[in-house]
Amino acid sequence: MPSPITPRLAELRRQFGLRLRELREAHGLTQEQLGELAEVDRKTVNRIENGMFSPHLDKVFQIADALRVPARDLFEWDSAPHR
Repeated sequence: MPSPITPRLAELRRQFGLRLRELREAHGLTQEQLGELAEVDRKTVNRIENGMFSPHLDKVFQIADALRVPARDLFEWDSAPHR
């Protein structure tokens, strides 16, 4: 059984998910459309956006390519915690 993630990792996952949602919506894509473009299941996109899943680096690159943004754009967010 995997060990629980730390609060810091949980917050980073949440921030990554919020940024992904922001970019996806800015591109006018649904979760399903992004999933198809990135070859990722819609449920996986949803789980990433909700901070419940941490994608492997290869998937991050696929998602960035699907959004036509540099991968680093997925990691750019305000560092202040959102509550």
